[in-house]
Amino acid sequence: MKQFISDLLRFAFDLLAGPPTRTTNRVRVVKTILWFFLGVAATVAFFRFTRGLGATTALTDVTPWGLWIGFDVLGGVALAAGGFVIAATVYIFHLDRYHPIVRPAVLTAFLGYAAVIVGLLFDLGLPWNIWRPTIYWQHHSALFEVAWCVMLYFTVLALEFAPVVAEKMPFPWLYNILKKFTLPLVILGIMLSTLHQSSLGTLFLIMPHRLHDLWYSPLQPALFFVSAVGLGLGMVTMESLTTSWLYQREPEWPLLRGLAKPASAVLLLYAALRIGDLVVRGKTATLFAPEWETGLFWGEMAICSLVPAALFGIPKLRASNVALFFAGLMVVLGFVLNRISVSGLATIGVTRTNYFPSWTEFAVSLGVVSGAGLVFFFFVEHFSVYEEHEHSEPADPERPSPPAADPVTGVRLAPPWAGNTAIYSLVFVIAAALAFGLLPEGAVGGATPQSTPVAPARNLSGIISQDPGAPFKTLSLPVGGQAPSGETKRLLMINGNDDGRFVLFDHEGHQARQGSEKSCGLCHHLNLPFDETSSCVQCHRDMYVPTDTFSHDFHLTKLGGNDACAKCHQDPAAPKSRETVKPCLQCHTEMLAANARVKPASPPQLGLAPGYMQAMHGLCLDCHRQTAKERPQLTEDFARCAACHRESDEEFLRRQAPYVEGE
Repeated sequence: MKQFISDLLRFAFDLLAGPPTRTTNRVRVVKTILWFFLGVAATVAFFRFTRGLGATTALTDVTPWGLWIGFDVLGGVALAAGGFVIAATVYIFHLDRYHPIVRPAVLTAFLGYAAVIVGLLFDLGLPWNIWRPTIYWQHHSALFEVAWCVMLYFTVLALEFAPVVAEKMPFPWLYNILKKFTLPLVILGIMLSTLHQSSLGTLFLIMPHRLHDLWYSPLQPALFFVSAVGLGLGMVTMESLTTSWLYQREPEWPLLRGLAKPASAVLLLYAALRIGDLVVRGKTATLFAPEWETGLFWGEMAICSLVPAALFGIPKLRASNVALFFAGLMVVLGFVLNRISVSGLATIGVTRTNYFPSWTEFAVSLGVVSGAGLVFFFFVEHFSVYEEHEHSEPADPERPSPPAADPVTGVRLAPPWAGNTAIYSLVFVIAAALAFGLLPEGAVGGATPQSTPVAPARNLSGIISQDPGAPFKTLSLPVGGQAPSGETKRLLMINGNDDGRFVLFDHEGHQARQGSEKSCGLCHHLNLPFDETSSCVQCHRDMYVPTDTFSHDFHLTKLGGNDACAKCHQDPAAPKSRETVKPCLQCHTEMLAANARVKPASPPQLGLAPGYMQAMHGLCLDCHRQTAKERPQLTEDFARCAACHRESDEEFLRRQAPYVEGE
């Protein structure tokens, strides 16, 4: 074991400290650019994880999915499809002539999934909880299946590529073992990739009310899978041509032209499915509607399928090297645009929301791609990724090798390639410093909530019903004059920031269940003078920012001017501040309800009311959790968001005049 560890450490040291076996000036320039983007992303990443999403992105509660989901996650998964497509071509269909491009395709897929995982860490509000799907299983969730498939397929890709690393290691037995598992791993990888490529489309089946008709389809799982196959073939073409140019080697033209034929068929199949589905579902009119979404749809279709299908499919065009390159480029750009459209652009018109990524979001996406690119270059330059093309810069036989040490002083000299490392480090540091200077103020100091005055609750007629088998009742509004079956009752519509995402509240029902009028103090825990049930908004006046409910000038006037200071600030040696003043309840003995659920802090200093949202959540959630424990039939869902917040309520509200003109 000691010898094994020693050999492994020696291998790792030689790998990291040794020079690259192949590189070119073109690669050095590209690496310098990638290190710059990575430096910018590193600075943004630090503040994203220390200050949160609100301070560093343009994401909101209304648009929680943005560039990182559309590009990094959905686009990254699709771009990595070339791994399972080429692996299936070689190992399942036994088209061995494509074997030279298996390794780079698998490496691209592996790095693509690594980028997806990193992108998810950035996008998740609580990234440290990313492990939860491994323990807490939700079998009915499409996202649960996607999470497991991504984790498993990422592991499979690592094992598929492991022989490339193992063949350089001083352990021949390890390489032989890994090679024996190649076929089972390929089969498992195809299964997993097929499952989750389609499951990503399944995610959007549950949101027809948020997607434009041109992008919503019952065939989303099939469309996502077919497009992933086409994109995988296009990505392999792009990767092969790009690396061939960078490393100045001859591209595998016969292989790429061989892939172009099936790629054309797959792209035409995708176009037929997409347009045919709209025709069958009676949505043909949307194909020619005078909307900007129509232009986006046809532009997307032209870029991702129609034009590249022609370039790949027509023999004369396919014979052109330039046409082959642009066809692959269009497929990649077109399907990435499709993923961004499905996850964001196609929701703008329906949800009537506006979202444009902040520059920090672009920086992170570019940084993730740059990091994956640098790792790709590392593997290409230190391992046999291209099995039949071992190219490096030709050595000049007349140029002597540089000395390892200074002949006079004996000081060891840095190898020639070490200068590149110094340049990359300098560029990284400069980029990081530049990004720090350009960060918005909120990203550095933390986001400051915008002042949002609270709109008082509205009183209206609603419906209380309970579906068979449901653990608790549902509150709803009559829509379009058609009221659902149930009990009609006066309800409060709580919509503090007036954004349409409201909560219906049965005030009378709560009062009756808690003990009639004697229960008022449970929720109305603090009251204004001469008021027994002060409304929530009288103290919690701002949606997010704490409100100072104490008026110093009013008290000063009522208590007799400056001479009255000692009545509240009783310690003459202490500074006159809120922290040292006499507790308000010593004078205002009737302010705090005796049976209040919310108790004042100790010491009981009053006068600062938390934001309306914090106050509502703090009061309601604590009570719901306690009630769920006392009445197990309610289940844990009684204390979760969906018990009160239902996104469909927003649609109900929009259908009521005067919220939507002309409806």
